[in-house]
Amino acid sequence: MNLDQLKSVAKWRAQFNPLRGLTFQRAVSLLEEGERGAYADLQWLYRFIEKRDATLRALVKLRTSAIAGLDWDIKLVDDPALAVAAQAQAAALRAAYEKLENLTEAIRFLALAEFRGFAHLEKIYSGDNPASAVVRLEPVPQWHWVRDTLYSPWCYNAPAASTNRGEAVDLQHFVVREVDSPINEIGLLCFLRKNLSQKDWDGFVEVYGIPPLFAMLPANIPPGKEGEYQAMAEGVVADMRGTIPNGGDIKTVDAGARGVNPFREHLAYQDEQLVLAGTSGKLTMLSAPTGIGGGATDAHQDTFASLAEAEAAEISELFQDQFDRAVLDAAGFAGQPALAYFRLAAEDKADIGQILDHAVKASQAGYSIDAAELAEKTGYKLTAAAPQPLPPGPFGAPEPRSLNRAAPASSRSSALASLDAARRQVFAPLLAQLAVVEQAKDPGAYADALGAFRSEATRLAPSLMGDPALGSALETILGEAAAQGAVATLKKAL
Repeated sequence: MNLDQLKSVAKWRAQFNPLRGLTFQRAVSLLEEGERGAYADLQWLYRFIEKRDATLRALVKLRTSAIAGLDWDIKLVDDPALAVAAQAQAAALRAAYEKLENLTEAIRFLALAEFRGFAHLEKIYSGDNPASAVVRLEPVPQWHWVRDTLYSPWCYNAPAASTNRGEAVDLQHFVVREVDSPINEIGLLCFLRKNLSQKDWDGFVEVYGIPPLFAMLPANIPPGKEGEYQAMAEGVVADMRGTIPNGGDIKTVDAGARGVNPFREHLAYQDEQLVLAGTSGKLTMLSAPTGIGGGATDAHQDTFASLAEAEAAEISELFQDQFDRAVLDAAGFAGQPALAYFRLAAEDKADIGQILDHAVKASQAGYSIDAAELAEKTGYKLTAAAPQPLPPGPFGAPEPRSLNRAAPASSRSSALASLDAARRQVFAPLLAQLAVVEQAKDPGAYADALGAFRSEATRLAPSLMGDPALGSALETILGEAAAQGAVATLKKAL
């Protein structure tokens, strides 16, 4: 599409305000023209009501922001036998998407199809050469598109004229999204109803906004003074200030006598219909108050997150069909099945805490998660923590008697001799893990066994807090363990 031509048409269109003299008859006529494929005037009107209607504008901003804020990635088919070929395709696709200058803008424009019915992105090639890489996906305003009937091919309407005839285009150079029941069809009718209701409300306020005042003149007005008394009373009523003769009075009409104001409910009903259409029936969006800090705010966020997730799946499929295939063909994968594909989806930020929690639980159970994999899942750069000394108290290990002599297992047994069988059983997992530490043959196995021993001691600590005898026995076990050369750093590691 010629950019200078688009600007020229936009300048001409800017002289025409479709809201002037807009009636229901005109709106219905434009909707019928849209069904016949003449979109120019209807789409120009949509642009104006999106800017003028507060509820519709908020829906547009929230929905397009939610979809544009999603993360994108190149995914691989889950087949180990095809991993090498899939990686090659993924590299080609990633390079193509990273060349795009305006991917976020393009995704946001495709999201507008939910409101306007369709959206076209033109592929702009490097050096204007279709054999080169795509560097932009340029949004083409909707008022430049026509079709002869509902299922006819799209044609380009260069002057944005009120017609359904245009120039045929090769759609392989475009990414196109269509929505059969756009939100703006409902938004247009709600906009008109709200405007009509607002006009009537303004008239109601003009007549009844200021309570009517009546002056009661005093009895026995001197002959010839009636006009003077009348002027004095009208002056008081006119600006509600002044004095009236002795015996006079000012009366107001009770608010209930002026009738019920139905306009606010009518306006709110139109907004409800629009919100229902714009959030796929999520009435939680209509709740009040806004819930700053919680409540309805969370519901609103969840609503748009779920809408964005569903819309992202649809837009992802469009890119896979209308962009990925051409990239793969140009990269030498013509005729081959797609083993890699573009996906637009929410970044899994909420699960980071859960991942770390699982890592801790795995460590406590005697297992460890690979550090590189954990760093990839969480996005954190992980380094080994400095060893911490045991805190003082009943569970702290005493200074080792000798770092060159292994303590006999009998010393640990004697530490438990004074305990009954049930309480000695508490230490069984800890003693078993200590045996694994003692038998470690290399530094790696020693480090793993030591970590598992530390986790087991941590797990047992809560059950020992209320039993001094158990605590004393644990102190002896840790002290003897620290006294042997293979576990000399145990006190610092715990």
